Amino acid sequence: MAKVLVVYVTTTGNTEKMANVIADAAKGAGADVTLKTVGDASVDELAGYDVIAFGSPAMGAEVLEEAEMEPFFSEAEGKISGKKVAVF
Repeated sequence: MAKVLVVYVTTTGNTEKMANVIADAAKGAGADVTLKTVGDASVDELAGYDVIAFGSPAMGAEVLEEAEMEPFFSEAEGKISGKKVAVF
């Protein structure tokens, strides 16, 4: 069984809705799923997951949310090699 982490940040609630749909679909496929806001997640815990889905509202020129998700994702980049990754 795959271990999946869905980590997201939301400003209006739309990204949270998408994160819940993705988590529910992964659970339905038999995955062991953890759903967290980026503020509750740590980069060090990424090692314990096979699949990581990062969710962020698109800001400005379609870039990651800059206050929380962009710094988290930048730090995570060196720790997700070999893992399946999705960004939504």
